Amino acid sequence: MKKKIVLFEPNKLLINTLLEQMSLNKDLEINKVSNLEGVQNQLMKSPFDLIIIGTNKEAYSLSLVRKFIKEAKITNNVLFMIEAGLVRTFALADNTDNHYFIERPFRIHHFNKKISTILAKVSNPNELIHKLGPFIFFPLKKALMLGEKTKVELTEKEVDILQCLINSGQETVDRDTLLKTVWNYSPDVTTHTLETHIYRLRQKLEIDASIPRLIISKDGGFTIGSL
Repeated sequence: MKKKIVLFEPNKLLINTLLEQMSLNKDLEINKVSNLEGVQNQLMKSPFDLIIIGTNKEAYSLSLVRKFIKEAKITNNVLFMIEAGLVRTFALADNTDNHYFIERPFRIHHFNKKISTILAKVSNPNELIHKLGPFIFFPLKKALMLGEKTKVELTEKEVDILQCLINSGQETVDRDTLLKTVWNYSPDVTTHTLETHIYRLRQKLEIDASIPRLIISKDGGFTIGSL
């Protein structure tokens, strides 16, 4: 089943470019709207998996857009496209778990990965099964299976880390990106926290945690390896 997305961006040139690129993904159904009221109207007609909203310094500033969402009582997952340098400021002040941020300018493949990561959290179980070395990864069940009997339990953050790495394909995910994606820049999270979670994951997944073969350190970040 296709994932349904509402897309609003005040810049007409940019929204057409995004729509063109996103439409290449046949698993997505994108509904473009011309204003915030259009977002609300779409939600009244049908349920959606994700809302993507662009902001600017004028009529659609992040503060005004978030005020609109709060007053309209919109509880969907929302991805905000915001100006560079604003993520830390607004993410720390945002106490909503289903609000996500991506800074402009961004590369389209980073944009697509961000969407995939968010949608993975609302996908059905059949869509969330991944092969990870000798394991089968079940994100919604927070578990990995090795054969039919061996089950490895995972924490929510461990699931999010693996999901982010898997969505990146063969590309390395740097530490800052993992902190943004998994913790949304929570003020009590540091690189040490991330390293601790990676260490614990390796203890669960690797035959020898000192010689990782599934979660590989590379170019200052991490990537998924294959056995």
